[in-house]
Amino acid sequence: MNPPALVLASRSPRRAQLLRDAGFEFSQVDPPFEDANQPGDTSSPAAVLAGSLAAHKAASVLDAGLAGDRPDAVVLGADTIVVDQAGGLTGTPTDREQARDMIERLIGCAHQVVTVVALVAQTCQSAGDLRTQTLVDTATVHLGKVGPDELQRYLDTQQWRGKAGGYNLFERQNRWPLRVEGDPTTVVGLPMRKLVPTLLAWNIEPAGFIANDFKAGAP
Repeated sequence: MNPPALVLASRSPRRAQLLRDAGFEFSQVDPPFEDANQPGDTSSPAAVLAGSLAAHKAASVLDAGLAGDRPDAVVLGADTIVVDQAGGLTGTPTDREQARDMIERLIGCAHQVVTVVALVAQTCQSAGDLRTQTLVDTATVHLGKVGPDELQRYLDTQQWRGKAGGYNLFERQNRWPLRVEGDPTTVVGLPMRKLVPTLLAWNIEPAGFIANDFKAGAP
């Protein structure tokens, strides 16, 4: 029996790279659901908001028929929200000044990064029934001093675009004083320590594992 097809409902190259690095084969589509970059109801906990956005992204791919011709396709949606020291919720900046404001509020403080993944698939019973599982992970990031000139140079690079909190950990960790408590991949956009065993439970295996199984069973 073939494993289910995995579909990444995200335009993020960073999430795609995390899946590739773990050995998973998948297709990537841009979900038609738009989250407007920012948390809406900031009275709700970050995990609730991110979970709702992640599930809507995944379900929108199925609703729009973008998961391909595999009825067993499992769609993975994800959303990341930054919670600053004051409890404010931050999504992705829409312009340079918003990116500057986001980062300046994080400098010299610890902030939390909450990522929620939603796995959504059609059930066998009905095309309208969905099997859904969500997983949540939180990491704490300590950002030290980043001087105004360094921040200006960073903003000039445009690398803040599409990044929750205005930065990407893997791009900045050798340039800024960043320290992470928890899973660094949660900060990047997919909590791989939790996601890998969850995908295995859905019978979605990394290609390397499958190759090794074939080698072990070869005559």
